[in-house]
Amino acid sequence: MTLKKQDIRFIRQAKTILTQQFDKPITIPQLAKKAGINESKLKEGFKELYGISIHVFLTKLRLDKAKHLLETSSMAVTDITYLVGYNSITHFTSLFKKELG
Repeated sequence: MTLKKQDIRFIRQAKTILTQQFDKPITIPQLAKKAGINESKLKEGFKELYGISIHVFLTKLRLDKAKHLLETSSMAVTDITYLVGYNSITHFTSLFKKELG
């Protein structure tokens, strides 16, 4: 896929939205609308531009934030789970262990 400069700008905007609002639930259609680009171009372009899917990027962002909070704060795992955007402690802990050990 060849990305136009405008597409790249919209995809970067989507990344900014995810980075700033990682703790809030968002769907690909909602993200595409906010960024001003169609869904398929967003998904394909994001993968091309950053080398990972939107889902993987968001998961990594959330887990990295959680890891930082676990290392630098005295917050409970339950609080961190909700703070980084997960609703299920079980899902969060199993994902965290799988990805970060």
